[in-house]
Amino acid sequence: MSMGTSDVIVTPRTSRANSGGSYLEWSAISGGAVLSAAITTVMAAFGSAIGLSLVSADTARSSGLVGVAIATGLWAIWITVSACGAGGYLAGRMRRPIGDASDHERHVRDGAHGLVVWAAGALLVTMIATSSLFGAAKTAVMGAAAASGGAAALISQQSDPLGSVLDSVMRSTGSTTPSAAERDEASRIFLTGLTTGKLEPADRDYLASRVAARMSIPQPEAQKRIDEAYAKLEQAKATAKQAAERARKAAVITAFMTAAVLLLGAAAAWLAAQLGGKHRDEEIDLGSLFGRR
Repeated sequence: MSMGTSDVIVTPRTSRANSGGSYLEWSAISGGAVLSAAITTVMAAFGSAIGLSLVSADTARSSGLVGVAIATGLWAIWITVSACGAGGYLAGRMRRPIGDASDHERHVRDGAHGLVVWAAGALLVTMIATSSLFGAAKTAVMGAAAASGGAAALISQQSDPLGSVLDSVMRSTGSTTPSAAERDEASRIFLTGLTTGKLEPADRDYLASRVAARMSIPQPEAQKRIDEAYAKLEQAKATAKQAAERARKAAVITAFMTAAVLLLGAAAAWLAAQLGGKHRDEEIDLGSLFGRR
Protein backbone atom coordinates (compact mmCIF):
# COMPACT_ATOMS: atom_id res chain seq x y z
CA MET A 1 0.00 0.00 0.00
CA SER A 2 2.83 2.36 0.82
CA MET A 3 4.39 1.77 -2.57
CA GLY A 4 1.09 2.60 -4.21
CA THR A 5 0.84 5.80 -2.20
CA SER A 6 4.37 6.71 -3.17
CA ASP A 7 3.56 6.15 -6.82
CA VAL A 8 0.62 8.53 -6.54
CA ILE A 9 2.66 11.27 -4.87
CA VAL A 10 5.53 11.16 -7.35
CA THR A 11 4.11 12.34 -10.66
CA PRO A 12 6.83 12.41 -13.30
CA ARG A 13 4.14 13.06 -15.95
CA THR A 14 3.81 16.67 -14.80
CA SER A 15 7.55 17.12 -14.80
CA ARG A 16 7.84 15.78 -18.34
CA ALA A 17 5.07 18.09 -19.51
CA ASN A 18 6.85 21.12 -18.08
CA SER A 19 10.24 20.22 -19.49
CA GLY A 20 9.02 19.23 -22.93
CA GLY A 21 6.30 21.81 -23.57
CA SER A 22 5.76 25.55 -23.50
CA TYR A 23 4.18 27.54 -20.72
CA LEU A 24 2.38 29.65 -23.35
CA GLU A 25 -1.12 28.50 -24.17
CA TRP A 26 -1.77 29.78 -27.65
CA SER A 27 -5.47 28.96 -27.63
CA ALA A 28 -6.03 31.38 -24.75
CA ILE A 29 -3.70 33.93 -26.34
CA SER A 30 -5.45 33.69 -29.70
CA GLY A 31 -8.85 34.17 -28.10
CA GLY A 32 -7.66 37.22 -26.18
CA ALA A 33 -5.97 38.73 -29.24
CA VAL A 34 -9.05 38.28 -31.42
CA LEU A 35 -11.26 39.81 -28.72
CA SER A 36 -8.87 42.75 -28.36
CA ALA A 37 -8.77 43.33 -32.13
CA ALA A 38 -12.56 43.11 -32.40
CA ILE A 39 -13.11 45.65 -29.62
CA THR A 40 -10.52 47.98 -31.16
CA THR A 41 -12.14 47.75 -34.60
CA VAL A 42 -15.66 48.43 -33.35
CA MET A 43 -14.68 51.29 -31.05
CA ALA A 44 -12.40 52.85 -33.68
CA ALA A 45 -15.24 52.87 -36.21
CA PHE A 46 -17.55 54.39 -33.61
CA GLY A 47 -14.94 57.01 -32.75
CA SER A 48 -14.52 57.88 -36.44
CA ALA A 49 -18.26 58.55 -36.68
CA ILE A 50 -18.05 60.85 -33.65
CA GLY A 51 -15.01 62.61 -35.09
CA LEU A 52 -16.71 63.25 -38.41
CA SER A 53 -19.62 64.84 -36.57
CA LEU A 54 -17.24 67.30 -34.90
CA VAL A 55 -15.70 68.75 -38.06
CA SER A 56 -17.10 70.65 -40.99
CA ALA A 57 -15.89 72.68 -43.95
CA ASP A 58 -17.74 75.58 -42.34
CA THR A 59 -15.38 76.82 -39.63
CA ALA A 60 -18.31 78.24 -37.65
CA ARG A 61 -19.80 74.76 -37.28
CA SER A 62 -16.54 72.86 -36.81
CA SER A 63 -14.94 72.17 -33.45
CA GLY A 64 -11.51 73.58 -32.74
CA LEU A 65 -8.47 71.61 -33.87
CA VAL A 66 -7.08 71.46 -30.33
CA GLY A 67 -10.36 70.12 -28.97
CA VAL A 68 -10.55 67.48 -31.70
CA ALA A 69 -6.95 66.44 -31.02
CA ILE A 70 -7.58 66.11 -27.27
CA ALA A 71 -10.77 64.13 -27.84
CA THR A 72 -8.95 61.86 -30.30
CA GLY A 73 -6.13 61.22 -27.82
CA LEU A 74 -8.49 60.41 -24.96
CA TRP A 75 -10.55 58.12 -27.19
CA ALA A 76 -7.39 56.32 -28.36
CA ILE A 77 -6.35 55.76 -24.74
CA TRP A 78 -9.81 54.46 -23.84
CA ILE A 79 -9.88 52.09 -26.82
CA THR A 80 -6.41 50.72 -26.17
CA VAL A 81 -6.83 50.20 -22.43
CA SER A 82 -10.29 48.66 -22.82
CA ALA A 83 -9.37 46.33 -25.67
CA CYS A 84 -6.06 45.20 -24.20
CA GLY A 85 -7.62 44.80 -20.76
CA ALA A 86 -10.46 42.65 -22.10
CA GLY A 87 -8.12 40.49 -24.19
CA GLY A 88 -5.64 40.08 -21.36
CA TYR A 89 -8.34 39.18 -18.86
CA LEU A 90 -9.75 36.53 -21.19
CA ALA A 91 -6.32 34.97 -21.75
CA GLY A 92 -5.54 34.96 -18.03
CA ARG A 93 -8.92 33.51 -17.09
CA MET A 94 -8.81 30.80 -19.77
CA ARG A 95 -5.18 29.75 -19.19
CA ARG A 96 -4.79 26.37 -17.51
CA PRO A 97 -2.47 26.77 -14.49
CA ILE A 98 0.32 24.27 -13.85
CA GLY A 99 0.22 22.74 -10.40
CA ASP A 100 3.94 22.97 -9.61
CA ALA A 101 4.01 26.79 -9.91
CA SER A 102 3.95 29.12 -6.93
CA ASP A 103 1.49 31.98 -6.62
CA HIS A 104 4.10 34.48 -7.77
CA GLU A 105 5.04 32.30 -10.74
CA ARG A 106 1.40 31.94 -11.77
CA HIS A 107 0.98 35.73 -11.65
CA VAL A 108 4.05 36.17 -13.84
CA ARG A 109 2.86 33.58 -16.35
CA ASP A 110 -0.62 35.09 -16.46
CA GLY A 111 0.87 38.55 -17.02
CA ALA A 112 3.14 37.18 -19.75
CA HIS A 113 0.08 35.79 -21.52
CA GLY A 114 -1.45 39.26 -21.35
CA LEU A 115 1.65 40.80 -22.96
CA VAL A 116 1.56 38.29 -25.80
CA VAL A 117 -2.14 39.05 -26.27
CA TRP A 118 -1.25 42.74 -26.48
CA ALA A 119 1.45 42.10 -29.09
CA ALA A 120 -0.68 39.74 -31.19
CA GLY A 121 -3.68 42.06 -30.98
CA ALA A 122 -1.57 45.01 -32.15
CA LEU A 123 -0.45 43.01 -35.18
CA LEU A 124 -4.04 42.03 -35.98
CA VAL A 125 -5.25 45.63 -35.69
CA THR A 126 -2.41 46.80 -37.96
CA MET A 127 -3.31 44.20 -40.58
CA ILE A 128 -6.98 45.16 -40.45
CA ALA A 129 -6.25 48.90 -40.56
CA THR A 130 -4.08 48.56 -43.67
CA SER A 131 -6.52 46.35 -45.53
CA SER A 132 -9.11 47.47 -48.05
CA LEU A 133 -11.83 47.02 -45.45
CA PHE A 134 -10.81 50.33 -43.93
CA GLY A 135 -10.49 52.18 -47.24
CA ALA A 136 -13.76 54.04 -46.78
CA ALA A 137 -13.00 54.91 -43.18
CA LYS A 138 -9.55 56.15 -44.13
CA THR A 139 -11.03 58.36 -46.84
CA ALA A 140 -13.56 59.75 -44.38
CA VAL A 141 -10.85 60.56 -41.85
CA MET A 142 -8.78 62.35 -44.48
CA GLY A 143 -11.85 64.33 -45.50
CA ALA A 144 -12.49 65.24 -41.90
CA ALA A 145 -8.92 66.47 -41.48
CA ALA A 146 -9.24 68.61 -44.58
CA ALA A 147 -12.63 69.92 -43.54
CA SER A 148 -11.36 70.95 -40.12
CA GLY A 149 -9.23 73.60 -41.82
CA GLY A 150 -12.24 75.20 -43.50
CA ALA A 151 -13.10 75.78 -47.13
CA ALA A 152 -10.50 78.53 -47.42
CA ALA A 153 -7.75 76.08 -46.53
CA LEU A 154 -9.00 73.64 -49.15
CA ILE A 155 -8.91 76.37 -51.81
CA SER A 156 -5.46 77.59 -50.81
CA GLN A 157 -4.03 74.07 -50.96
CA GLN A 158 -5.20 73.74 -54.57
CA SER A 159 -3.83 77.13 -55.73
CA ASP A 160 -0.59 77.70 -57.63
CA PRO A 161 1.17 80.82 -56.30
CA LEU A 162 3.79 80.87 -59.03
CA GLY A 163 1.24 80.42 -61.79
CA SER A 164 -0.92 83.17 -60.30
CA VAL A 165 2.03 85.58 -60.16
CA LEU A 166 3.02 84.80 -63.73
CA ASP A 167 -0.55 85.43 -64.85
CA SER A 168 -0.53 88.83 -63.19
CA VAL A 169 2.85 90.07 -64.42
CA MET A 170 2.73 88.51 -67.91
CA ARG A 171 -0.80 89.66 -68.70
CA SER A 172 -0.99 91.45 -72.04
CA THR A 173 -3.24 94.37 -72.93
CA GLY A 174 -2.70 93.89 -76.66
CA SER A 175 -3.49 91.17 -79.12
CA THR A 176 -0.23 89.26 -78.53
CA THR A 177 -0.31 86.88 -75.59
CA PRO A 178 2.85 85.85 -73.72
CA SER A 179 4.56 82.84 -75.22
CA ALA A 180 5.38 79.69 -73.28
CA ALA A 181 9.07 80.55 -73.54
CA GLU A 182 8.46 83.93 -71.90
CA ARG A 183 6.53 82.37 -69.03
CA ASP A 184 9.21 79.74 -68.53
CA GLU A 185 11.90 82.39 -68.47
CA ALA A 186 10.04 84.48 -65.90
CA SER A 187 9.36 81.37 -63.87
CA ARG A 188 13.06 80.46 -63.76
CA ILE A 189 13.98 83.98 -62.69
CA PHE A 190 11.46 83.99 -59.84
CA LEU A 191 12.45 80.49 -58.70
CA THR A 192 16.13 81.44 -58.68
CA GLY A 193 15.31 84.46 -56.54
CA LEU A 194 13.31 82.33 -54.11
CA THR A 195 16.18 79.84 -53.86
CA THR A 196 18.84 82.46 -53.19
CA GLY A 197 16.53 84.63 -51.10
CA LYS A 198 17.00 87.70 -53.31
CA LEU A 199 15.84 88.80 -56.75
CA GLU A 200 18.94 90.05 -58.54
CA PRO A 201 18.68 93.69 -59.78
CA ALA A 202 19.63 92.70 -63.34
CA ASP A 203 16.90 90.03 -63.43
CA ARG A 204 14.41 92.44 -61.85
CA ASP A 205 15.17 95.17 -64.40
CA TYR A 206 14.96 92.68 -67.27
CA LEU A 207 11.54 91.40 -66.20
CA ALA A 208 10.35 94.94 -65.60
CA SER A 209 11.38 96.00 -69.11
CA ARG A 210 9.50 93.06 -70.64
CA VAL A 211 6.39 93.81 -68.55
CA ALA A 212 6.58 97.55 -69.37
CA ALA A 213 6.83 96.84 -73.10
CA ARG A 214 4.01 94.30 -73.10
CA MET A 215 1.58 96.26 -70.91
CA SER A 216 2.57 99.73 -72.18
CA ILE A 217 3.32 101.09 -68.71
CA PRO A 218 6.27 103.08 -67.34
CA GLN A 219 9.37 101.21 -66.21
CA PRO A 220 9.00 102.23 -62.50
CA GLU A 221 5.44 100.92 -62.38
CA ALA A 222 6.56 97.66 -63.98
CA GLN A 223 9.32 97.33 -61.38
CA LYS A 224 6.76 97.89 -58.64
CA ARG A 225 4.61 95.09 -60.02
CA ILE A 226 7.61 92.76 -60.16
CA ASP A 227 8.44 93.60 -56.53
CA GLU A 228 4.85 92.97 -55.45
CA ALA A 229 4.78 89.65 -57.30
CA TYR A 230 8.05 88.53 -55.71
CA ALA A 231 6.76 89.57 -52.28
CA LYS A 232 3.70 87.37 -52.79
CA LEU A 233 5.93 84.43 -53.66
CA GLU A 234 8.07 85.04 -50.57
CA GLN A 235 4.92 85.07 -48.45
CA ALA A 236 3.73 81.82 -50.03
CA LYS A 237 7.16 80.30 -49.37
CA ALA A 238 7.04 81.35 -45.71
CA THR A 239 3.51 79.96 -45.36
CA ALA A 240 4.62 76.64 -46.84
CA LYS A 241 7.55 76.48 -44.40
CA GLN A 242 5.25 77.15 -41.47
CA ALA A 243 2.84 74.45 -42.63
CA ALA A 244 5.71 71.97 -43.01
CA GLU A 245 7.01 72.82 -39.53
CA ARG A 246 3.56 72.37 -38.02
CA ALA A 247 3.21 69.03 -39.79
CA ARG A 248 6.62 67.94 -38.47
CA LYS A 249 5.75 68.88 -34.89
CA ALA A 250 2.38 67.17 -35.19
CA ALA A 251 4.09 64.01 -36.48
CA VAL A 252 6.54 64.03 -33.56
CA ILE A 253 3.74 64.48 -31.02
CA THR A 254 1.66 61.79 -32.69
CA ALA A 255 4.57 59.34 -32.63
CA PHE A 256 5.22 59.92 -28.92
CA MET A 257 1.52 59.70 -28.12
CA THR A 258 1.20 56.46 -30.07
CA ALA A 259 4.12 54.92 -28.19
CA ALA A 260 2.69 56.07 -24.85
CA VAL A 261 -0.76 54.69 -25.64
CA LEU A 262 0.74 51.35 -26.69
CA LEU A 263 2.69 51.16 -23.43
CA LEU A 264 -0.52 51.83 -21.53
CA GLY A 265 -2.12 49.00 -23.48
CA ALA A 266 0.72 46.65 -22.54
CA ALA A 267 0.35 47.54 -18.86
CA ALA A 268 -3.42 47.08 -19.04
CA ALA A 269 -3.04 43.67 -20.68
CA TRP A 270 -0.48 42.55 -18.05
CA LEU A 271 -2.60 43.62 -15.08
CA ALA A 272 -5.88 42.36 -16.59
CA ALA A 273 -4.34 38.95 -17.33
CA GLN A 274 -3.15 38.68 -13.73
CA LEU A 275 -6.62 39.64 -12.54
CA GLY A 276 -8.13 37.01 -14.82
CA GLY A 277 -5.75 34.42 -13.43
CA LYS A 278 -6.64 35.39 -9.88
CA HIS A 279 -10.35 35.08 -10.62
CA ARG A 280 -9.64 31.72 -12.25
CA ASP A 281 -7.83 30.39 -9.18
CA GLU A 282 -10.47 31.77 -6.82
CA GLU A 283 -13.27 30.63 -9.15
CA ILE A 284 -14.92 34.04 -9.06
CA ASP A 285 -18.41 34.00 -10.54
CA LEU A 286 -18.90 37.01 -12.82
CA GLY A 287 -22.59 36.22 -13.34
CA SER A 288 -23.55 38.66 -10.60
CA LEU A 289 -22.32 41.50 -12.82
CA PHE A 290 -25.09 40.68 -15.26
CA GLY A 291 -27.81 40.20 -12.65
CA ARG A 292 -27.56 36.44 -12.38
CA ARG A 293 -27.65 34.84 -8.91
